Amino acid sequence: MKKLLISLSILVVFGFTLNSCIKAPNEPTAGYDVVTTAANSVQFLEAPLDLYLQADRAIRFQRDSIIANHIHQSTFSFKIGYVNLTVSPADTTTYPKTIILDFGADTTKSYTGKMYITMLGNMRVSGSKCALVYQNLIAGNSLIIGNDSIISSGINASGSIVSRYNIHGGHLNGYGNQVMIYDGRVIAKYNLTSGANVIDSLEIKGTDINSVGYRLYSIPIYKLQITSDCNYFNTGIIKSDISINNTLTGQMVFDYSYSSSGVSGVCDSDGALYVYSYISKTFSQQYLFAAKKFE
Repeated sequence: MKKLLISLSILVVFGFTLNSCIKAPNEPTAGYDVVTTAANSVQFLEAPLDLYLQADRAIRFQRDSIIANHIHQSTFSFKIGYVNLTVSPADTTTYPKTIILDFGADTTKSYTGKMYITMLGNMRVSGSKCALVYQNLIAGNSLIIGNDSIISSGINASGSIVSRYNIHGGHLNGYGNQVMIYDGRVIAKYNLTSGANVIDSLEIKGTDINSVGYRLYSIPIYKLQITSDCNYFNTGIIKSDISINNTLTGQMVFDYSYSSSGVSGVCDSDGALYVYSYISKTFSQQYLFAAKKFE
């Protein structure tokens, strides 16, 4: 297996011997830039998911903190790790309600800037909505822009809060710090007992600066999941269809269940990437990638 480390918009080759970098004269090629499209695919997938997880956690934590501390006042602030969270009004019954996530200015952290969440209702009640706005929000070198919202479907029979995250007009930076645009939706289920957050369904469509099209989507029987005791997605598969000039050119399969330990589902950053080409049908390669840590 060839080893590539893919982390958001940066893709670094490591562990190659010289011979493995040299193609034999008749060795097939993908017909498209695997490095760029792999890095961009990861960014299209993990950046929106991380934004959703930040917002979802803030919505749940502000409620839990208000109840635990018997708060009923105009404003309440507390910290989640390095993130300062402020909610106003600080109670469990008054809406609309504003949550501000202030990530600060420390560029060594995952984010800088702010996220504003406007809650129009109790997100444990079906039909409740909230809007997300980003102010100078930067992840790595990427300025996050978008018009996003979360709609609740309430709590299902399994005790999970079901939410739909809608992504509109998203902008972020991909490989080579080039701007990409995207839209999409994520349906997630957070189990109130286990603390597991399962990505039930996902579809994200994007375009990079070279007009390469991306369609990322989930596989129903291999769902992404992040658990209460792990900061990585350690199960699930996502596919990324690559199109050039509106023609399906290749496909990438990201397997978050893979672990170099040989045990599937271990809590680590390991992932396996399988790359295919519709141009050169004999092309098939396997790589490793490093999944993003949720903080």
